[in-house]
Amino acid sequence: MLAQDKLRVYLSVALLASAAWLLHGFIPALLWAVVIVIATWPMRLLVAANTKYSDTGVAVVMTSLVAALFFLPIGYALFHAAAEVSTITHWITDVQKTGIAVPEKLSGIPLVGGSAADWWRVNLSDTAALSSLIGQTDNETLAEFARRFGAQVAHRLITLIFTIVVIFFLYRDGEDLSRKTLVLLNKLTGESGDRYGLQAAVAIRATVSGLVLVGLAEGLLIGISYALAAAPHPAILGLATGVLAMIPFAAPIIFGGVSLVLLAQGNMIAAVSVFAFGMLVLFIGDHFVRPKIIGNAVKLPFLWVLFGILGGVEVFGLIGLFVGPALMALLMTMWRDLTELP
Repeated sequence: MLAQDKLRVYLSVALLASAAWLLHGFIPALLWAVVIVIATWPMRLLVAANTKYSDTGVAVVMTSLVAALFFLPIGYALFHAAAEVSTITHWITDVQKTGIAVPEKLSGIPLVGGSAADWWRVNLSDTAALSSLIGQTDNETLAEFARRFGAQVAHRLITLIFTIVVIFFLYRDGEDLSRKTLVLLNKLTGESGDRYGLQAAVAIRATVSGLVLVGLAEGLLIGISYALAAAPHPAILGLATGVLAMIPFAAPIIFGGVSLVLLAQGNMIAAVSVFAFGMLVLFIGDHFVRPKIIGNAVKLPFLWVLFGILGGVEVFGLIGLFVGPALMALLMTMWRDLTELP
């Protein structure tokens, strides 16, 4: 019997490893689907309770809502990014021949305007200096870059489609799948299996709320400051700020760049105001609101939440924003179980 148990374990590990190798290219899509479904499962229960739809009908409704909310804007952005590649490559080729003219308002910036205009004239307006700065880029190199970029966009679109398909099946069969997963966890880890599984789900849901909702709220507030400062395309920049605000320390890339643009236009007060307001919003959101939402839900100090977020991004990429804190919550739960006095 013991030999049979060992053989069953070895066979199970071999099958899991084979499946992971077979699906390794789609693992990010699977993880995204699981995270999105767990985070939106309360909404799925609400739709099921207030409609007479079958599980398939509820899955269709929820998948349509998620696709409209998350994936259609992403697909739209990828499509237009691919369309703009040819424009960018032509622009790079042209500016190498003609240089980039000095903006009229650059020299009017107090204190630094004259020096900035001189540097621009020497390094960007002069074609020889510009070619030396950005390197020689011929049409063949640009065409190869455009081809690779297009292939990456196509791969991302296929991943999005696959994610939507997986989301549909998770919404439809999620109750049965979660029940069987808890049974498996009980067999593997004993009585604590249920608690570990539920803790992971709570951690993912809390992380999504803390990162996504708080990030979008920060983007909305900072986007309002863009509009008040008359920055170009404030709605698009506000959305980009909200997306990057989900990643710790990333949002200043956007509002810092907007501040530099406003400064280059000679609007120093607006530039300083946008940057200062952006830092204030991030400070409140990242140090007070976000720790309360995530830390209180999973009973995890925000320092460990931060380690989970940053480590997750480093190891898993963007999906690590949500997987990392869930793993840290499970680790902390196991630590409490092992160190708890009898």
